[in-house]
Amino acid sequence: MDKSEKSKGVKIKINGEEKIFVGENKRESTEEIPEAASKEQPDDSFEWILPDDSVENKVVLVPTPPKKKMPKLIGFNTHTGKRPGNRSLKTFVIAVFCAILFGSVLGLIAVNTITKEKATDSPVETAITTTASPVVKNDSGGEKGQGMGLKTFLVQGGIFSSEDAAKQIQEKIVEKQVPAEIFKMEDSYYLFLGSAESLISSKELALFLKTYDVEVFWKEIDLKASGISAEEEKTLDVMKGIYSSLSEISSGELRGKETKWDAETLKKDMDKLKDEKLSSELSQMNTHLAAAAKLISEYETSKKDEQLLEAQGKLLKFLKDFQSMGS
Repeated sequence: MDKSEKSKGVKIKINGEEKIFVGENKRESTEEIPEAASKEQPDDSFEWILPDDSVENKVVLVPTPPKKKMPKLIGFNTHTGKRPGNRSLKTFVIAVFCAILFGSVLGLIAVNTITKEKATDSPVETAITTTASPVVKNDSGGEKGQGMGLKTFLVQGGIFSSEDAAKQIQEKIVEKQVPAEIFKMEDSYYLFLGSAESLISSKELALFLKTYDVEVFWKEIDLKASGISAEEEKTLDVMKGIYSSLSEISSGELRGKETKWDAETLKKDMDKLKDEKLSSELSQMNTHLAAAAKLISEYETSKKDEQLLEAQGKLLKFLKDFQSMGS
């Protein structure tokens, strides 16, 4: 075997070019190797393939961009780096403060709303106060007492400083088929449109009359008849009972409410007044009550609200005459 066959080499492929290293630290190119070397057995050498240094195989390191710092948020779960005990206490205090603030705001809103509703719905109660008349003797020798009162619940259509102003509004209301009577109380003139048996009933009657496009309020009124005799007082007691029954019946029918009243007692009281000898003032008041009772009776057949409204007007006239007694 010749020298070329005995020598062994290492074949390396660098950047696609084959190079053979022979012996110790000796390198020969493939061009100088005799043709016989190429016939050596493949087991005597091995191939190293190194990566290509071309641009395709290069690893480019891209610097990682700096992380943006998130702004700190103030809230219940914000971490402050303090001990857990302090964080829990701070969260609890903030929650309590927010709850108190929220509750206070809601409370103020509720109070303002309720106050406005009360200012709109609350009736104004007016008591008629008149100077008590001293006991005097009338022409027939009878004594006149201190007077008597009548509490009633009315629908009000306005308050005026002059009677002329009240009359102008009265005419407009009457044109709408709604009764209206002017009452003088102290230095003002009140316009009343109806009567009922209680404050709640007067409110319901006011809402009904409002459908006629009139301005309405409701209130309790204390009327007083002064300078009447003991006999007249007894008669007025009977009249007051009749008035209360007729007011409840007529206002109840207008409001669509069922009313309880004693028809037999009402008829008996009215018959009693017919048999008595009444003064001109009491006779006129009795006429108003009888007219109202007749209109209510006719309504039972016709079912027309106009008759009930007219009956309410007669009852207002009765109250006006009651107030003017002894004046």
